[in-house]
Amino acid sequence: MAIDCDDVPTNVSYSSEIPWGSGCISRDGFQLDTLWKYTQSIQAACPSDERLYLQDEQVAGPQRASLTQAACEVIAGKGWTYYPTSDIWNRLTMWKFPLLQLVASFPRPPLSFTIESLVILHLLGDPIDTIKNLLFKLTTCEQLAQFWESECKAILEPSTRGREGEDFYLEDRDWKALTMVTDAYSEWHEADAATDILHGALSSLKHAPDVQDKITEAARITARALAADRSTKLLPIIVAETLFIGAIAVALGKSASGAKKASSSDTVFINVEAHSTAFSALYFWILPAVFLGALIGVSQTENAIPRILKRFQVDLDRLLVLDQHKPLDPTLDGIRLALPRKIESLNQCLTKDDARTYHGGVYSWQPSKWQPKKTAVPTRTLGASSEPASSLQISAALLQMMKRCRTHNVLPYAALIIATLTGVIISSLVPPAGFTDCRRITETLMGITWVISALSDVALIHVFPLTADNARWLFWSTFIKDLLVTVATVIGGIVVTVFGVFNRCSCYTNWGRTGLALPQRADLAELLEYRLDNVYPAILFVSIGIELLLIPLFICLRYRYAFRVFIQRDDRTSNAPWLWKLHRRGKALRLSLPRLNTLHFFPRPTLHRSMTSGERGMSGGSTELQRLTLAQTSSAEEADPQDRQGRPTVSLPEIPIHTSSWGVDLAAGSGIDNFVPQEPRRRDT
Repeated sequence: MAIDCDDVPTNVSYSSEIPWGSGCISRDGFQLDTLWKYTQSIQAACPSDERLYLQDEQVAGPQRASLTQAACEVIAGKGWTYYPTSDIWNRLTMWKFPLLQLVASFPRPPLSFTIESLVILHLLGDPIDTIKNLLFKLTTCEQLAQFWESECKAILEPSTRGREGEDFYLEDRDWKALTMVTDAYSEWHEADAATDILHGALSSLKHAPDVQDKITEAARITARALAADRSTKLLPIIVAETLFIGAIAVALGKSASGAKKASSSDTVFINVEAHSTAFSALYFWILPAVFLGALIGVSQTENAIPRILKRFQVDLDRLLVLDQHKPLDPTLDGIRLALPRKIESLNQCLTKDDARTYHGGVYSWQPSKWQPKKTAVPTRTLGASSEPASSLQISAALLQMMKRCRTHNVLPYAALIIATLTGVIISSLVPPAGFTDCRRITETLMGITWVISALSDVALIHVFPLTADNARWLFWSTFIKDLLVTVATVIGGIVVTVFGVFNRCSCYTNWGRTGLALPQRADLAELLEYRLDNVYPAILFVSIGIELLLIPLFICLRYRYAFRVFIQRDDRTSNAPWLWKLHRRGKALRLSLPRLNTLHFFPRPTLHRSMTSGERGMSGGSTELQRLTLAQTSSAEEADPQDRQGRPTVSLPEIPIHTSSWGVDLAAGSGIDNFVPQEPRRRDT
């Protein structure tokens, strides 16, 4: 029976004929400090002992000696050994808990507990598709914003350029309000229908600016309510990400200082701490993902957006029907009176909870993006069409998306690849060096697993095309897929490794290719201390800079119109006031330097709609804000939500409706299914 290495007699003179501890084992298993002690004893007894690894075919000195993998496995066994409990807890608090804090900060739509669970699982199990869907949401809003910004200058009443210091927000308030209203309908995949209805009305009423002003006023009231409901607080996310980065810096400093005090400490091993840093770096893609989620925001309650959009129809009734207007010609009067009914018919989609879940209400999971988009008729909601998209149509839609929105496909993969490379490079610089070590293999497999998870979404949408019958199958298939990937990466790749799965001989010898790389070796300790002070922090913070600064900056520039829409608040201020300062300084710089006039930093339209006589007559206050505060607190607002969503109880005048100037069959009701295409107009500007 083999004896314990701690029980090897000390009163014996050992030599090459009588090797120290021949055949002994360690009852503690694989422990770095005890293995180093045994290595020193073997080397002191016989420097040429066959259990010692020859470095460059030469016998190593006492401070550079290392065991071979075979000798290590005889002493410590082939299995792995748990890290000490105190080490496990310290590494969890230093490296993993800040990561969980960021995950918990990720915005989730308040639709149901199951959907919130899917959002978290999709974030951890499919980060590529999560970022891609958030960018898809930004692209949708960007296209709507560019369309309305261009069309508002063409169809709304023109006016002179605003003077410096005079309510500059008036230039942009109309197109931002219309964008926010139509974007809200995108949660039911009805943004195109809402855009067609509102644009058709505003275009037909181009020679009735007073009526146009009523429509845009209702849109502004609705947009402020939507802005108040949408939670886009960037400060808590910035604080959470700052704490995450600070925790990494503190952990690096703590590891470096502890290693310098005692390189052979029983609790601080530089190589283990470096590997902990590498595994945390694999999740750096969460920085842009959380930023995107915070930028877009989520509704406060499930019924808030439907209630606000129904109120939009009520406001249109109040402003266009109940208020007194000067008589117009029958065609314009017909359009004015029919618009509330068109919106009321469109609002029937708000009762379709399934359509909201599968067609845009969950910003980080939007399977409807794979559906081919119709060109003449706005896309129908879930259940409106019984014909599923074929595999050929889905493939064509995928190719069209890749050509039209390359940012969707490049940026998510770039964020993941940068994070994965950061972890792999740091681990590869920890002895034993190379890319074939068990830790590097695990880190690479985690990145590949996320890529496969993203590619499997295409397979799932082929197997379960998005129809009313297949929608739940698609949802639960995605849920199970993300759950399995999350378990494999978070629990299998992160949590289990903290307990010591890689604490074994083969992981410290690169599968027998080198000697046992214990951090107590003088040459390795010096190398690790240098890299922990210089190389590892440089790699980490360059990666963090790309993920936290460059990618968000690119997003802000690429989706600047959507950015300005989402950061609105209901008090006429911005959640990012620095953006206006940057814009004004850039504008002043362009005016002072003619050569820079071709550059556009967050451009704004140069013309804005003139203020109405009521707005000009208000001193020290705003007509819009008073209408918002007074009208929203009326008895109709205090009534039951179902009661106050109905149309006014007055009899509407029967006015002949002429459809030649609108392009929509007003008498038929909804503008969704009765769209009559006219001359083509440019939608994407």
